Amino acid sequence: MPRPFIFPDPDDRSPNSPSFIVSAVQVLGIYNQYTGEKMEKVTKKVQDWFCAEAKKAKWDKADFSGSQCILSVNIKKRNTMDD
Repeated sequence: MPRPFIFPDPDDRSPNSPSFIVSAVQVLGIYNQYTGEKMEKVTKKVQDWFCAEAKKAKWDKADFSGSQCILSVNIKKRNTMDD
């Protein structure tokens, strides 16, 4: 049995890497697993669902470029220098 797809977690991001690219295979795998449907292409329906789920998961931004989704979270860098 293949391993389950897990929706990316925005808390796993850092100031140096605030974004995550979700491949079309991952988008479809997550969609099919979470909804029980069996979509074979990243359609508008899949994109809309994925963006809504990203918002629920606390991602600040979810944009599709073709069939891939770019998830981004706003992370403030801490000033490590003493004033």
